[in-house]
Amino acid sequence: MQSVGPYRMFHLIRAGSTYEIWTVRPMVDNTPYAMKWLPPGDKYTRESVVSLRHEYSVGKSFDHPDIIRVHEFGTSKDGAFLVMELFRAPNLKQWINQGLETIHYRLREVLINTATALAHVHERGWIHRDVKPDNFLLDQDNQIRLIDFNLSQRRQGALNKLLSGRSKVQGTHSYISPEQIRGQAIDHRADIYSFGCMVHECVNGKPPFTATSANELLNKHLKSKPPLLTVGNKNIEPAFAELVQAMLTKDAKDRIQSLDEFLREMKTCRIFRISPQPPPDQTEGGAPVASGD
Repeated sequence: MQSVGPYRMFHLIRAGSTYEIWTVRPMVDNTPYAMKWLPPGDKYTRESVVSLRHEYSVGKSFDHPDIIRVHEFGTSKDGAFLVMELFRAPNLKQWINQGLETIHYRLREVLINTATALAHVHERGWIHRDVKPDNFLLDQDNQIRLIDFNLSQRRQGALNKLLSGRSKVQGTHSYISPEQIRGQAIDHRADIYSFGCMVHECVNGKPPFTATSANELLNKHLKSKPPLLTVGNKNIEPAFAELVQAMLTKDAKDRIQSLDEFLREMKTCRIFRISPQPPPDQTEGGAPVASGD
């Protein structure tokens, strides 16, 4: 049985291009955790170790039930590792891919929980910068965990925004905000745009913009008006469609200005004209396979 530092490795959850996610247990007890592991080899670079340490530094600053708990960062002859809470659940993208009927009947609670988690990130002074359904784990009981703080950065003050130059373009293209594409200094409203893209996908099964090339997709984020949710789904309440549209404006100052504002609107805003019902086979055994990433 392989070990990394003081942990025994039991089950490979996911192997990515740089990191691997494992179920591990400490040598001293039997408590299971998730480990993001950077093994020795050509992927083990100073940059990748710094990135993993950064994810630990960001994650440990949060204290919220809907955000994955991080416990330890370490390096050893076996590589670098980040130890986290083990939350056995698929991500939201996997639920969407399995079928919208698996989440539509509970979408209000899912959106409230995901927005609440992201709002906590903003309250602690951070911008996630990679908000997408892949980064929210969701179980059958609507418990969620926000994960992956690899790209997260501190919110800048007004003076820092003026002094900072163009930054490297980072983020997932289907959800990236216009200001991230332009390499401008950003704040929490970039996450709100990405969250709006995610909500759009939760409702209609795809983000607001799709394209056959990366450049075309990024150009749509910059210039194209997103389609109203009611165009793709006649069961959507117009007021909710407008709420989502208000998160997707090109200029950050024209957007919903905080996720608290979104949550206030959700208290009175209906999503569907006719409430969806859970599919007949929507039981715990019908959940998609969890990736753990």
